[in-house]
Amino acid sequence: MTATERPVLEATLTERLLPAHDPAHGTPDPMLLRTLRLRIAGAEARFEQTDYGHPGRFNAWVPRGIDGSLQARAAELQRACDALSRLLL
Repeated sequence: MTATERPVLEATLTERLLPAHDPAHGTPDPMLLRTLRLRIAGAEARFEQTDYGHPGRFNAWVPRGIDGSLQARAAELQRACDALSRLLL
């Protein structure tokens, strides 16, 4: 990257496996928690997704923090989360 270049879009997706009966969920099955952070022109939106209640099938992405400058684009951000997670299959 040169001195005049700067990132304007970054996406980070992490997965964390919580064991069965973990206090975070309490179910008899392990639960997979995905966290997706989108950074756009210095602002950040964070979403989470789990397979809570039906292992291996994911629930919808849930917003867990969207900076004010991105609030009006929440629906588009949610669609971006859906599109990015399809790449994992």
